[in-house]
Amino acid sequence: MFNPFFPLVFLFSGSFLAYAMGRAEKIYQKKYLAATTALLFFSIALILQIILAVHIWDNGSLSFYIGDTLLRMDALSIILSLIALSLGTVVCLYSVIYMEHDQGQEYYYPLLLLMVAGIVGIGLATDFLVMYLFFELMSIPSYALVVFRRHEWMAIEAGMKYIVMGAVGSAFAFFGISLVYFQTGTLQFNNLVGMLSTTPILQAALLFLIIGFGVKAAIVPLHTWLPDAHSAAPSGISAMLSGIVIGAGFFTLLRSLLVFTGTGLAAGELLIIMSLITMSVGNLMAYSQLSHKQADLKRILAYSSVAQMGYILLGVGVGLAYGIRVGYEGGLFHIMTHAFMKGLAFLCAGAIIHQLGTRYVDEMEGIGLSMKVTVFAFALSLLALAGVPPLSGFMSEWMVFSGGIMTYGVIGLWGIAIAVIALLNALLSLGYYLPIIKTMYLPTERKGILKARDPSAVMLLAIGILAGLTIILGVWPELGLKAVKPAVDILVSLGGV
Repeated sequence: MFNPFFPLVFLFSGSFLAYAMGRAEKIYQKKYLAATTALLFFSIALILQIILAVHIWDNGSLSFYIGDTLLRMDALSIILSLIALSLGTVVCLYSVIYMEHDQGQEYYYPLLLLMVAGIVGIGLATDFLVMYLFFELMSIPSYALVVFRRHEWMAIEAGMKYIVMGAVGSAFAFFGISLVYFQTGTLQFNNLVGMLSTTPILQAALLFLIIGFGVKAAIVPLHTWLPDAHSAAPSGISAMLSGIVIGAGFFTLLRSLLVFTGTGLAAGELLIIMSLITMSVGNLMAYSQLSHKQADLKRILAYSSVAQMGYILLGVGVGLAYGIRVGYEGGLFHIMTHAFMKGLAFLCAGAIIHQLGTRYVDEMEGIGLSMKVTVFAFALSLLALAGVPPLSGFMSEWMVFSGGIMTYGVIGLWGIAIAVIALLNALLSLGYYLPIIKTMYLPTERKGILKARDPSAVMLLAIGILAGLTIILGVWPELGLKAVKPAVDILVSLGGV
């Protein structure tokens, strides 16, 4: 078996070559050199990651050294890596045409490759310091990609907000890691599990880590950067931010919380409370956007991402707090399904906005009659996000709700209350998804709408891949759970159940 570091090697190498090809585009007046180079290296890294995943599911984790640094690829890191590389490859394919008229191709694709490399690296980390460094490798390119269209004032404003909040979050996380080292003298995850005791310093460290990594995970009230960043970023980057960057933020938070199991600190209960607040605020804010005279489609989807993070928090929270395995499985599975559902939603939204030149829902009336394939896929993604069967969101959300219901055996009626709040939030999401779908299928006489057409075959291929995954993971959830269940076993071994 080849070195598990190889996917990262191809991502790093691809970033340098994509930059070189981007420069060559300008010199030789050729198109798509940077895009096809990035797509090639994304594809190679994804294929290598799939081969590694099969090996690890059959034989267990792989540990290796880069210098003196120990890295490990296990079933938990496989989930993060496969989602990041799959979504990154699709977004790169979509961007070939979507970004063809934008300036700065020599920067866009290298930054995209480096951002995904950071996410893959987070999964390989076996200590806080390496995880933090890869976390920053993910974050810094994402800041640049949000402000990629720097000639637009919205991009500059959103980017500054994202950078400031991200930098503050990084500082909090680093301070929390420093406190852990001050308390224990080590940053290795395996060494830390079970050796920490409840002290004021440890309580402060936990708080700082939750704040620091919670910013990137878009947990309420640390979510305020997300709607602006989504609205301003190119739609492919919005898909990455919502689909996997916030998932990677949660992954770093989960890795951190596992260190605190057995310390007497109620990390799981805290996640449950945060989950209910996060899903409720996210859904209410998304719903309220429709009452605006000009409801921004991408902004609604951004608030929806905040709500979806609430479901992930709830599933993992009940697993961490009460040892309910189905909660863990539902939370991790929802990271996967949400990445593809929300990625699909943003790619479709980007195609619609690209065709019409507007991002406002009321100006998209009747677009489903002319952009038939795109709007059908968009409607599919919204129904999946709402948990409508037999789409993928139904199964992952059902598992999360089941975990909430099962807490009844531990905390009584409070468990039923948790499940009811989660279910009401799922119903509330239909209150803003369905009106959007309805608007897009209303009859219209607007010439701009009637002249609009589905995007190029390349963009439709990217949309079709994510639509296919959204359907397949709903009809055949065992495919995704094959990756999730070994990851839950890892959480058990780390003391997370």
